[in-house]
Amino acid sequence: MTMKKIFLINIFLFLLSGNIYASERSECLIAVEKGREIINVNDMKVYSYNGKTYTYRDKSNRCFERTLR
Repeated sequence: MTMKKIFLINIFLFLLSGNIYASERSECLIAVEKGREIINVNDMKVYSYNGKTYTYRDKSNRCFERTLR
């Protein structure tokens, strides 16, 4: 009985978490649309928006937040 409860709790938590990747990607694409382009090298473009830095790669269509060191 306890295993069943643990399983149901895990399913419930998973459903509540939502799609984190999609929200991060949409935030990144908004930054690409509205942000300021900093670097444009080959297929990689770096944008600045709301104090964060985002990288967009044209060929692979990847978009992600960039942490500067």
